[in-house]
Amino acid sequence: MDGRMEVLARAREQIQQCMKCGNCQAVCPLYLETRHEGAVARGKIRMAVDVLEGRLQPTAELEERFGLCLTCKACEKNCPCGVKCVEIVLAARAALAATAGLPVAKKIAFAGLRARRLFDGGLRLGAKMQGLALKRVPAPDARRPSRAARFPIIGLDMRRVIPELAAVPLRDQYEEFNPAYGPAERTVAFFTGCVNNYVYTDAGRAIVEVLRANGCNVVLPMEQHCCGAPVYTSGDLPLAVEMAEHNLAVFAEADRKYGLDRVVFACGTCVVSFAEQYPHGLPLGAEAKARAEALAAKSTDVHPLLIEIGALEKPMGRVERKVTYHDSCHLARSVHVTAEPRQVLKAIPGVEFVEMKDADRCCGGAGSFSLTHYELSRAVTAKKAASIRATGADTATTGCPGCRMTIEDGLAQANMDQPTLHPAMLLYEAYVKAGTLKP
Repeated sequence: MDGRMEVLARAREQIQQCMKCGNCQAVCPLYLETRHEGAVARGKIRMAVDVLEGRLQPTAELEERFGLCLTCKACEKNCPCGVKCVEIVLAARAALAATAGLPVAKKIAFAGLRARRLFDGGLRLGAKMQGLALKRVPAPDARRPSRAARFPIIGLDMRRVIPELAAVPLRDQYEEFNPAYGPAERTVAFFTGCVNNYVYTDAGRAIVEVLRANGCNVVLPMEQHCCGAPVYTSGDLPLAVEMAEHNLAVFAEADRKYGLDRVVFACGTCVVSFAEQYPHGLPLGAEAKARAEALAAKSTDVHPLLIEIGALEKPMGRVERKVTYHDSCHLARSVHVTAEPRQVLKAIPGVEFVEMKDADRCCGGAGSFSLTHYELSRAVTAKKAASIRATGADTATTGCPGCRMTIEDGLAQANMDQPTLHPAMLLYEAYVKAGTLKP
């Protein structure tokens, strides 16, 4: 059985469990916006049966229908039969991609991702040249300039507000091996992810510094690349496997060289790639699968690790902010990290934490979905902005850089001026104010 058929076989098992009760309708963010059966899991499962059994032929319209999914897993959480709806949608996308190919825009984007050095060089050049195509616009967080398109650009709505690319990527700001400040108790490797490396270096630096202040040697493998989630969720399984095998080899080498206790992530999507998709979702060869299982056992989001290493027990200064927290879909529903970010925020002196309504409702980003379906994504994000406004919080937080980018745009579209930060950034600020870390 080849890799794609293996994925399809798993999907068929899931399809047989669906009772078509429609409970997924009540929680699907896209169904609530469109009221279209094709947008909800039950409708897609019905179409997936016909795709997987060859009764529906691949067309651009069909690809568009399966593209209408945030893969947020709200349907799975609300399913009485425990059907893994997203697995079925991804299997159908893989089947369509294998028979009809990907849309041209995705082919071009993924060709860039395949060429790691070209991808890296393109973003570095983009950081220097971004002013040509993108104009600066008022930003909620004065420390971080934001931009919007000067003229029509494919995949970027003229209204959308995006953060600037960082002048210096995060991994360029550190050595591969960065010793703990004081006696080392453990060694962790940091999978930075693309957004934290090229855009939100403020969050990345906060995490590296807080870990080093808590007895962690921090390793940043320089050859790491995109986790491959955009490729995997679009159905390009061969490229997803190629990218996974690259990252697994890089981190296995780091493990051999430094003896890693953990691999740490500051992005829900990236941690799910290592902890779930690499060992269980992708048709890897035997050697890569063994590496995937070994590294998955060491993979963790940064919030549980901060608690485990005693980071909340260090001296902290006061951070006077009223804060709310948005749950990333992947962090909340795939790796079940929900209490820990709140625990981090509540431990910081001066922080007033207030829960928002539907904190685990998707923000509407979903990787490339917000690029390909901006209007629909914007409608979902507007509800998140309204939930944040209702709390009266002066700061929004989230553990996922993709969500951070989406929420920043949503707040800008709603004329709101709250900055959106990773919780570790507030912990870092508290450390600096107490003198635990130097700025």
